[in-house]
Amino acid sequence: MKGFWNYFWIIYMLFFAIPFPMLIYYNTEYGTAGENGGSRPWLALVLLALSAVLWLILIQGWFRRWIVLPFTMRGNIMRLLKEGVRKDARIVSSKKLPAAGKDVDTREIVCSLQNFVGTEITEQLEVNDTKPELHRYDEGKTIRLLIDDKLKAQPHLTLDGVTVEMKTGRLIISLLAWLLIVAAVAAYYVYSYRLENHGRGWRFLEFYHPLVLCPFIVLVSRIGFGKLISLFIGAPANGLQLKYYGLRTDAQIVSAEQTGTYINEQPQVRFELRYQDNLGKTHTASLKKIVPLLDLNMTKQESIPIFYLKEDPEQVAFASDIAE
Repeated sequence: MKGFWNYFWIIYMLFFAIPFPMLIYYNTEYGTAGENGGSRPWLALVLLALSAVLWLILIQGWFRRWIVLPFTMRGNIMRLLKEGVRKDARIVSSKKLPAAGKDVDTREIVCSLQNFVGTEITEQLEVNDTKPELHRYDEGKTIRLLIDDKLKAQPHLTLDGVTVEMKTGRLIISLLAWLLIVAAVAAYYVYSYRLENHGRGWRFLEFYHPLVLCPFIVLVSRIGFGKLISLFIGAPANGLQLKYYGLRTDAQIVSAEQTGTYINEQPQVRFELRYQDNLGKTHTASLKKIVPLLDLNMTKQESIPIFYLKEDPEQVAFASDIAE
């Protein structure tokens, strides 16, 4: 179900980023800019260059994500199998999912392990079990994980002994989809020029033309919106570092006040915290977090668990945001 909603929001965003601006442009007076003289020659060239750069950024980004990333991840997993730090983890929950193939059990497991400084954390993994009769991933069993101690790899951890297979069919489909997008973008440049140049070259280009506006919206949605949401919900930028190298402690809640910002009708709360590090030194921190309405009672607690970095105690995050 989670995957369905992910695809739904991607399609929803793409509709408002690409078809919607086109519908507005070609059904309003904006689509007649070329007939009325259009932009100045220098501005038209600037907008053409901007449009080309934006589309190139998107196209190469999609190529890296759809074609290059699977090979990169395979290489990272192979490196983890050789160089990863081994950690034993105990399975605390195991849920069976729809099978990925015949004679294979797909499971979502949550396992508990110690991070690199001895703090207890949990990880959620999806595993394809080719030998379900052995019950290797039942609750209470112990498994071994291999973790990148630099936390630079993607993925940053894997199961010991895992085998990696490239899905050739999916890669071919991804490549064909990418080539189709490249062809569609190129065709749209040709179509727009033939339809709108009116003997004035590219002077029909304005900032609101789909050739410029569509890639701009997609880039802003992909980069800016994600960072904005992370800022509002309080997700730490260095969450992975805090998770694997952080110490856990209880911080006293000095104050908790709503900021007036809401995400999906859930309020953002600013917490003023006071805590002691492992050397007994007292620190203060201010953290913002989107708190569900059903969990607002947490603002009345005396303390709340946090993670902080031993070498930089000012770097903190709520345990609930990073421990799982």
